[in-house]
Amino acid sequence: MTDQNYDGALAEFSALRAEIDSRSKYQQQILALQLTLTSAIFGLGLSKPVPIGLLMIVPLSSYLLCGRYIGQRSAIRWASRYITEKLSPRVPGGLGWSRWVAENRRPDRLIDWYLPLMICFPGASLLALGWTIDLVFLTHGRSGWATAGLIVVWLAGLLATAACGLLVSRVFRDRGPAPLAPSP
Repeated sequence: MTDQNYDGALAEFSALRAEIDSRSKYQQQILALQLTLTSAIFGLGLSKPVPIGLLMIVPLSSYLLCGRYIGQRSAIRWASRYITEKLSPRVPGGLGWSRWVAENRRPDRLIDWYLPLMICFPGASLLALGWTIDLVFLTHGRSGWATAGLIVVWLAGLLATAACGLLVSRVFRDRGPAPLAPSP
């Protein structure tokens, strides 16, 4: 193995570690945005002069942010797998970081990762949907079209909430490294 291959692999490792760190920061920013946005919408939606229907924004915004959060996690997994399977063999002695991480997973993922994300994304959405059931399904003197429109938006929120829960649950169940595309 030449020094150039070794140096190239180390430079690539360094770049990928920087990308992983950056994506981890994006995840934290997305989580903070979700908490802030949801709290603000709940605070505004539950104050009396503002209609409670504002809460129906929560499931859709939660789904969008959850998708971005999970997307960042997937990219981190892909980069980690590339480091383990493609870069590590090119360096004498290997790069033990990603293999060590895979072998030493946190045992409390249920309590410190899965449940908080389920509360933050689909949990907040379910709370908002529950709070708006009366508004949506009782006519309150609205026209049939207005009620139908609210029901459609509410059902879209319910689907977004289910998709959110599915995304988080799928990531929790999948404990292995990301699959690599077949080599050409």
